[in-house]
Amino acid sequence: MANKYKTVKELAEQLGVSKPAITKFMTEAFRSKYTKKQGNRLLIDTAGERVIKAHFKGPVHVKSKTSRKDIDNLTKSNRKVNDNESLLKSRNETIELLKKQLATKDEQLKRRADEIASMHKLMDQNQQLLLNTQEENKRLLALQAPSDSAQNVQDGDFEEKTANSSLKGQKPSEGSTDAKKNTSKSWWHFW
Repeated sequence: MANKYKTVKELAEQLGVSKPAITKFMTEAFRSKYTKKQGNRLLIDTAGERVIKAHFKGPVHVKSKTSRKDIDNLTKSNRKVNDNESLLKSRNETIELLKKQLATKDEQLKRRADEIASMHKLMDQNQQLLLNTQEENKRLLALQAPSDSAQNVQDGDFEEKTANSSLKGQKPSEGSTDAKKNTSKSWWHFW
């Protein structure tokens, strides 16, 4: 049967131990009997492989079913899971914050809508009051319109109604008492 050689790395992965553990196990006597060198690589034959397997299967060394690559892969996947969990937690916190902000905005919008409705009601009441005031003003003007004296007062047409209104525009006679009364009046009466 031809000898098949394996590298230290291949054996370490197969047995689930580290490369330094296998290297530490190989003494000078082991190396001279079971290994050969090919460039920089140390190759172990099948007999040496059985010796190493027997050593690491024993009670001193509990063999792990996972290789170093598997452990590295698990570590990487754990990091990814942790990263994903932190991202998920961050997203959930952001979603909760946004929900609170939306609730606040909804409450503000409801208050603004109530304020606008209240303003519309006040504007309607103001318009009704203005219309009522205009109607009242029209009614009062209509009550004043039939009287001529109201028009005269509005036109500013004032006439003095006295007993000698017929003397208006005539010179008073010298001997009359009415003439004396007219002369005793102030100067603006003649203008």
